[in-house]
Amino acid sequence: MKAKNNMFIWAAMLAVVIAIAGCGSGGGDNGASAPAAAVSIGTMAKGSVIVNGVRFEDSGAAISADDTAKLPAFLEDGMTVKVKGTINGDGLTGTAEKIEVENEVRGPISSKGADSLIVLGQTVVVDGATVFDNVANFAALNAGAEVEVHGQRDANNVIRATRVELLGAGAEDELKGVVSEKDVVPSTFKIGGLLISYDAATAILPAGATFGNGDIIEVHLSGALATRIEVEDVEDADFDPAEGLEFEVEGFVSGFSGHPGSFLVNNQQVRTLSGTRFEGGIPADLANNMKVEAEGHMTGGILAAEKITFKDTVRMETNAETASGAAKPTSLAALGKTVVIATTTELNNISLPIAAGAGVKVRGFLNDDGSITATRIDSTNAVNPDRHILQGPVSSFDNGARTMIILGITINAATVEADEIEDANDNLISLGQFFASLTVDRTIVKTRGAFAGGAISANKIEIE
Repeated sequence: MKAKNNMFIWAAMLAVVIAIAGCGSGGGDNGASAPAAAVSIGTMAKGSVIVNGVRFEDSGAAISADDTAKLPAFLEDGMTVKVKGTINGDGLTGTAEKIEVENEVRGPISSKGADSLIVLGQTVVVDGATVFDNVANFAALNAGAEVEVHGQRDANNVIRATRVELLGAGAEDELKGVVSEKDVVPSTFKIGGLLISYDAATAILPAGATFGNGDIIEVHLSGALATRIEVEDVEDADFDPAEGLEFEVEGFVSGFSGHPGSFLVNNQQVRTLSGTRFEGGIPADLANNMKVEAEGHMTGGILAAEKITFKDTVRMETNAETASGAAKPTSLAALGKTVVIATTTELNNISLPIAAGAGVKVRGFLNDDGSITATRIDSTNAVNPDRHILQGPVSSFDNGARTMIILGITINAATVEADEIEDANDNLISLGQFFASLTVDRTIVKTRGAFAGGAISANKIEIE
C-alpha cells in the first residue's frame, strides 16, 4: 500500500473507536459475535496460516505468489503474506478467502557482514527469529548466492529478514519497495540503494497504471533494467482495506512524533488515540523502529488503532554478568541468558565496554535457541539484589505451586505481597485471580524480585 496522506477528522475516528471497543479485533469477546470481514498483513507461521495472532483456515483460500496460483503446502514459516477473509468473534480464529505471498527482494548476495547482506542494493539484516530454508544458517550463505528474502523495512529502510531462502540458479531478480528519485536521470528511479532503468518495452501493470515517487511497486529485473513493474496500490486492490473494515498490520514504526498521533506501520498510516490499548508495552515505548502490530478499523484511509501490540515483549532491568567487545559488543549475559547485540540494536547512554555489574535495561525478543535478541539497551544504575525486573510470555505455570516459567526462568510468586499483584489495567487482584488469568504463550507478565540459581523470588507481579 502507498502511505496515505488523507485529511483526517479526529472526532470521526474517536466515534469509530468508541463504537467498536471490545469487539473482536485481536482481543476477543465471548465468541458469540458473527465473523467480521478483515484484512491482515504480516509474517506468517504454519498451522493453517497464523498471522498477527489469528489462525486462518486456508483450505478454501485462493493462494498466489508471483502472480501464480499456489496450494496451501507452498506456505512456509517466515513468509510475508496478505490475508483477506473473516475473523471470528473470539479474535483468534478465522477463514482466509485470499492469500498473497510477497517477498521483499530476490537476487544475488553482493556482500555480507556480521549479520547483514546486500541484495540488489538493499541492506538485509537477520536475527535470531529469521527462518532459513535450503541453507543451514546465516554462516553458510556466501556472496554470489541467489536468495529470496521476506521481511519488513524499518524506519531506516533496512529489511529486517523474517525468512531467507537459498535458491538455485536461474531465479528471476525481483524487488519491492518505495519509489524515489524517479526520472532524475531520464527513465530511471531508485528503490533503496538500487538505481533501476526502464524503457518502452517495460510492462507496467495493471494496464494503464502509472507510478511516481512514494508509490510502492514490485519490479522484475534483468540486471538493472526493469522488465515488468507492478503498481501495488492498483495490483493489490483486493487487499486495500475498505472504509470501516477490520484491519491488522505488522511492521516497524516510522514517522513517529508522539502519542496520541499518527505514524506509519508497513507503509500504512496509523493513528493512536487516548483510548488505544497497548499490549506488551506502554505508550512511552512507541518510537521509530519499534516492531508492532496495529489493529483497528479503517476511517478515511487511516487505521484507527484500537490496540497496539509490541512484538519485542522481553524486558529486563538487571546487571550485566559479562560482555564482549569494546567498540560495540556482540553479546552480554544477564539473568543467566545470552543477550545478542545485533547491528540494529540501539545502545543508549552505554559506556563501552560494558562492565560486569553495570546496570542495563534490555528490551528484545526470544529466539528459538533460548537467547534474546536485543532491540534496545539503555544504561541504568546498578540494580539492587531484590529489584531485578523480567518481562516476557509465560511458557508454563503451576497454579498449585504458585510458580511460572518466563524465558526459561522459574518465577516463585508465592512470595508476593497482596498489594503487589496487578492485572493488565493496573488493578489489584488476588494471587488466585492472577493465575486464573494466565494463558500459556500468550500472557505477558512483568515480575520484580531477587534472582539466584536461575530463579526469581518475586515481590511484585503484573500482567502486561
